Amino acid sequence: MMRINIMCPKGSFGSLNYLANIVKQIIGNNVIISGNTPNDYKPNYLNLLIDECISSIIYRRKADVWWTDTPAMIPTSRHDIQKILQEEKLFKKHYTVSKFNYNHYKQLGIPVEETIIPRPINPILFNYYTDYNNTIYDIITIGKKDMCDRKNLTLQREIVLELNLKAVFVSDVFLYKRPNIVQYNFGSISDEFKAQLLTQSKFLLWTSFVEGFGMPVLEAMAVGTIPIYTDVPAHNEFAVGIPIKPIDKITTFCYGVKVIKYLIDKKDVIEAIKYALGLSREEYINLQYECMNKAIEVYNDFISKLPLLLGGKRAN
Repeated sequence: MMRINIMCPKGSFGSLNYLANIVKQIIGNNVIISGNTPNDYKPNYLNLLIDECISSIIYRRKADVWWTDTPAMIPTSRHDIQKILQEEKLFKKHYTVSKFNYNHYKQLGIPVEETIIPRPINPILFNYYTDYNNTIYDIITIGKKDMCDRKNLTLQREIVLELNLKAVFVSDVFLYKRPNIVQYNFGSISDEFKAQLLTQSKFLLWTSFVEGFGMPVLEAMAVGTIPIYTDVPAHNEFAVGIPIKPIDKITTFCYGVKVIKYLIDKKDVIEAIKYALGLSREEYINLQYECMNKAIEVYNDFISKLPLLLGGKRAN
């Protein structure tokens, strides 16, 4: 029986290690999880790299199959990725998770398969349901604060305080204790408890300025918590909910490279929240079911394509 070694980072992109554990849970036996260094490649295994694409090229991470995304990173001139790709055979197959990533890679000259394989969520989420009449919080927000504040967590905090919303923050953004706000550090809670928090919240507030995928949006949709989300790549390829249109797109510098950044206006976020909170119960439930059906569709799409990541053919 084939043995599988999932290679992924163990720090800076913490969600990828979390994702590796979900994939291991779905596949079942004969799967190990290691790091993403050359020493982590294991002969006699199918080595699957789950990582950020641009840094994986720069650091010459080798695996049999790559399954990558990127939050719109653009290598600078000192990162000669074409030279690296010519010098090194980093992968046999390379898949990505969104059309946005696929097009971004093509523009950069990075080989990638045309088949898009979305990220999966923990299937236990499908056992939970957000009951409109039994929610506690107006808003839940999920995300790790990084050097770029890519999730716009500081803006979220500002708006929640300004509107005096009942909210739960699953993030490490700094917050003073308030009676209407609960906080848990990102990565500190189980998926079961996260599911419970989602079902206690009417809406997920998701204000990221760009994403490689955006798993919390899909997690919220799976339980029927409606996302209020920035209408930007790549989560806007599957998101159902209340979109916030960006006002501009720029290129900025972060993570040691250039990144694409979609700008949003604070007043547009506030208007979206007020609109969401004004939905009738019937309007909410109709939109909720659209969310849940789409989440199931995306998960089933992953399951049908999982064999491709394991060196096989897509399931019928």
